[in-house]
Amino acid sequence: MNTINISNLGKSYDGQTNVLNNISLSIPRGEIFGFLGPNGSGKTTTVRILNGILSATSGYAEILGKPVKENNIELHGFCGVMTESSSCYENLTAEQNLIFFGRMHGMEEKMLKERTNFILKRLELFDVRNKKVKAFSTGMRKRISLAIAIIHNPQVLFLDEPTSGLDPENALNVLTLIKELAEESEVTVFLCTHQLKYAEDICTLYGFINNGNILGFGTFDELASKKNASIKLKIRGKNISEKIGLVHEDNNLYSKSISGDKEVTPIVQSILINGGEIYEIVQQKWTLEQLYFKYIKGALDDVTL
Repeated sequence: MNTINISNLGKSYDGQTNVLNNISLSIPRGEIFGFLGPNGSGKTTTVRILNGILSATSGYAEILGKPVKENNIELHGFCGVMTESSSCYENLTAEQNLIFFGRMHGMEEKMLKERTNFILKRLELFDVRNKKVKAFSTGMRKRISLAIAIIHNPQVLFLDEPTSGLDPENALNVLTLIKELAEESEVTVFLCTHQLKYAEDICTLYGFINNGNILGFGTFDELASKKNASIKLKIRGKNISEKIGLVHEDNNLYSKSISGDKEVTPIVQSILINGGEIYEIVQQKWTLEQLYFKYIKGALDDVTL
């Protein structure tokens, strides 16, 4: 079952210029979906429509089978949202904020207390749980915003730049928690970020958007195959024949484009059988950043390995 379905969704603010151009997406349960695109591409507008903050000009969207906009109160009950500008009550402590928002979701007191302690410990905020949020650093505020978004065990989690302002250690902690939520609780995560390295570490599905148009949607391998973004096998050695499709690049370095691990063993065996020597083998794979720019810029020569 798909958690999120979007069909021909369009949005125009002035009746003439489209911010979204009939986009369609289907996101299965438990996926961590990375929605990637430059500023002004339509990411935030899409998230606001899915959260019922904006109305679509055309098209249809549903979450867990419930039409968006018709079931806003119910949707907010099983969705968690953390935007880049998320805020909490600064004159309340970290613990008081979580208890307040948990009660807003109707959580039972004992469960709420246990959940509050678990999240504060997991996000390394337990020692400052009795401090008012106004005394928090930017990174600590970011973590308490995430804590509020997940206090009620949401089935769907919308995250906008969840790691901005965090140091590498806390960013890793947040990403690990997001990944655990998806794997253990089958939470579906809709992630908007400019930090492609972090997206590559945890996302299982991607959507590239620019100027309100979906340029690509699928897993990394599916998106890569559409752009012929093959893996480059590089071999450094001696007495290596080029007859098996290897290209002699420089001195003792040879290369060949492959589609996956299964092609490596026959190549190695052929080299050794024919008297070649292998000193080093490296599979040079595309990064998400390279693939992203391939879609966004579009030109064949924009990205090279």
